[in-house]
Amino acid sequence: MDAVSGQKKLRTASTQMFASFRLSDTELAVSISSLQEVVNFPDKVSRVPLAPEYLTGLFNLRGIVVPIVDMAKLLDLPTTAGQDNKKVAIINIHKVRIGLLFDATSEMLNVSEDNISWMDEKIEGPKSVVRGVLKLNGGDRIIEVIDPALLIKIENIPQILEQAQTSERTEVVKKKSKRSQCISFKSGGLEFGLKISGISEIIKVPEIKRSVLAVDHCIGMVNLRGTIIPILDFQMFLKLQKPEAVPELEERRIVILKLDKVQVGFLVDCVDSIVTFFEEDILPVPMFKQEKVEMMQGLVCPQPDLHILLLKETQILSDQEILAITRGHQTLYGKKEESAKEHQKRASDRKPYLSFRLKHMLSTRLGAVDEIAKYTDDMVCPPGYPDYIAGMMNMRGEVVMVVDLRVFYGMTALSDRSQSRVLIVKGERAKYGLLVDEVDAINTLDEGMKLRIPAVLTPQANKDLQGDIKEVVEMNDALGNKRTLMIFEVAEFVKKIEAQAAGVPAAS
Repeated sequence: MDAVSGQKKLRTASTQMFASFRLSDTELAVSISSLQEVVNFPDKVSRVPLAPEYLTGLFNLRGIVVPIVDMAKLLDLPTTAGQDNKKVAIINIHKVRIGLLFDATSEMLNVSEDNISWMDEKIEGPKSVVRGVLKLNGGDRIIEVIDPALLIKIENIPQILEQAQTSERTEVVKKKSKRSQCISFKSGGLEFGLKISGISEIIKVPEIKRSVLAVDHCIGMVNLRGTIIPILDFQMFLKLQKPEAVPELEERRIVILKLDKVQVGFLVDCVDSIVTFFEEDILPVPMFKQEKVEMMQGLVCPQPDLHILLLKETQILSDQEILAITRGHQTLYGKKEESAKEHQKRASDRKPYLSFRLKHMLSTRLGAVDEIAKYTDDMVCPPGYPDYIAGMMNMRGEVVMVVDLRVFYGMTALSDRSQSRVLIVKGERAKYGLLVDEVDAINTLDEGMKLRIPAVLTPQANKDLQGDIKEVVEMNDALGNKRTLMIFEVAEFVKKIEAQAAGVPAAS
């Protein structure tokens, strides 16, 4: 028995198992010890800005973010299969998962040590990942061996290891964790997110003035209520591909960030929604050695088909970049210096408001809105509910009743709902969705400038909104035009809805 066991151990020690894959006519192999599984090319892959050409993108594999490396591009080899037919070999290195993209799988190989030739010399460049060759069929079949550990340098292995160790406790932690909110926006065909706390305002695109001092990607500056703000094209800044359909200027927005003592605006394709998430929902992103790794906080996946790359606003621009972008702007256009006391008072009086259209332009405190979701016309409405209930939405396992505000207020129905959004708000008993025509912008308003107004000053709006508008505020928009925003009190409206709901049983 011992002799037989010894022979088995000897045989095991003298052979190695490999999985082989194909790239056109080239055959490559990976040690079975580092191969976790092989999957089809994912339906949803998120591209990464400023990444090497061989990084196809990221996908979500059962709650773990996996980067996909195109081995044909990495090794400069031909490829034949279409993207949908390719295979992704998932490699596990110290609990870090990497996907290797091949044309097809080949076979499992049990190779004798005598037929494995390891390279002694170190090869420079991408081809350094080839560590050796397998000599099969008397040397007629040569298969190059890839060492995944040499493939890339992962920057945030500690984060991923920590995530793996704490994944079982995620649901428990969520119940205790504080929620966060981010604004999602598109640029260059990718979906990005920034935490609301780091955003000063989101405005429509005004006249952008050119500057002789402008640096790369800085397309000019705007004068926003006396403050000079440099504007960078986000797509150019992150070297993103231009989308096939270039959005109209009316659809585009400028996201203004608060960066220390200055504000910088980024021109984006469109602003999509507000997403609520727990910090534990952020999936760490394994990063290749590339530019601006520090700015990418992780991936948030509120829906299976929506992957948002969450950015750290403080890491988007370095101190040197901020200095280069803002140099000379205040000298050119001038801005009154304010004391620390004046700045603190101004900041305490100014609060972020979300402006939206419901026939008229309305605004509400941003803090009153949990999320903003896209409208879909496939919502299910239970029988017997009031006609102003548009249906129910499933928000990550929580059912939200959606109120069509146009129907509630007796307004004419919209024929085109492509720009409509659902504001998710919280009531005493549940969450509700408020269906509005479109979301316009996020502005910082001086609360001290709000005025309570007699209904006679806004007769049509009060008629349309059944007297629910009690306050207005005037502000200068990015074009310098005076705008009057009517304040819509979400909390008071939700109380009205819940009171009506509570009264239904009593009426029957």
